[in-house]
Amino acid sequence: MSQPLDGPRRRLPFAFSELDASVRRDVLYFEASDTAQSSGILYRPPGREPKTAVYLMHPRGAFSRHYVVPGLTARGYAVLGHDSRYLNNDSHMIHERLLLDVAAGMRELKERGFERIVLLGNSGGGSLLGFYQSQAAKEPGERLSSAPGGELADLPGETMPPGDLFIAVAAHPGQGRFMQNVLDPSVVNEADPTSWEPDFDMYSPHNGYRPYPEPSHFETRWLGKYRNRQRDRNRRLDALARGYIEEREYWQERRREPVYGELAPVQRGLVDRRANLSRYMVVYRTLANPAYLDLTIEPNGRPLGSIFATGDPITGNYGQAGLGRLLTPGAWLSTWSGVSSRANLPQTIAGITVPTLLVYADGDSDVFPSEQLEMYNASGADDRDLQVLDWADHYLNPVGEEGRAMADPRERLLEMIVPWIEERIGEP
Repeated sequence: MSQPLDGPRRRLPFAFSELDASVRRDVLYFEASDTAQSSGILYRPPGREPKTAVYLMHPRGAFSRHYVVPGLTARGYAVLGHDSRYLNNDSHMIHERLLLDVAAGMRELKERGFERIVLLGNSGGGSLLGFYQSQAAKEPGERLSSAPGGELADLPGETMPPGDLFIAVAAHPGQGRFMQNVLDPSVVNEADPTSWEPDFDMYSPHNGYRPYPEPSHFETRWLGKYRNRQRDRNRRLDALARGYIEEREYWQERRREPVYGELAPVQRGLVDRRANLSRYMVVYRTLANPAYLDLTIEPNGRPLGSIFATGDPITGNYGQAGLGRLLTPGAWLSTWSGVSSRANLPQTIAGITVPTLLVYADGDSDVFPSEQLEMYNASGADDRDLQVLDWADHYLNPVGEEGRAMADPRERLLEMIVPWIEERIGEP
């Protein structure tokens, strides 16, 4: 690699170009029990065969090159960064089926001789791995067998090795809970992305909005009504999703009736088309959390704005940014609904009894202190801890002058989690 002309190249300890060349990398391919394909990279430190592996997966993000890999392998741990079947495409993401991918990765680690596995759930990986661990801890007959939209997922028949430790880093309560907090409740017609109820528009000056970078201020009483309206819109979207599913099931049932065979070919064709139709939902305006622009709501060390928009989040609310925009009804119910999704960490963490560590990045613009306390208080582990990583954003970049003056937040994260791991299961 060439050197810059003005001096030695600065070493970035968490850049993958600087990953120790002697770290062994095994590219692994997985076939889940329902035949879905996924892949990952197993990183093994040089010169030793550790008995402890750290497991990573995000519902849709590429975690095969996660920022903890260089630091953990340098400290003697193996790391499996596993990319799910829904990598970069969550339009039909069924969380219950994601657990089959996690199980395939966990079985592979056990078959390779790893005696202890640390589940490290980062961001959306926290609710995913929390969901997995809570199901793995159940007796097979008590596990889920289908998703909220009716899609099958044979968890009772699945071999699901549990993790020995559970760590959640910058983890939100779940994609559904996140979505419920950012849904724009001023939408009154899901078929019209410009429909508008002014009294519940956080981007209206009448309600306290000020254009970025000026901070906004929203009254507490108004905010309570706003949150209720967000839940109402969530339920409305749930009803829309279930209506689409019921419509398809109705026509599939017509195709199973004896009279179907007596229909004329044209009539049978019309039934077939409706029975096969898979509708999509388009969910507009999904970046409307008042906490983005009012730092007195959920105070922490964050700057104004969201990680999903540059500057004023109004651009993301009406533009191409934002999450869960185009998806199937089943994906909405399983993943993005704050009412129906089961990948809800405050709920699933109650079933996690292994030692549990929550690490909260205090400069996070999209994950908030009350959510961390909710998860900590709900934890089913006797051995649980909540630690705060100061002056770090959601991606563990430094926040502000204070953050830049401190050690790299990702290095500070390792100084938190590695001693915690070693105290509980020993050296790697």
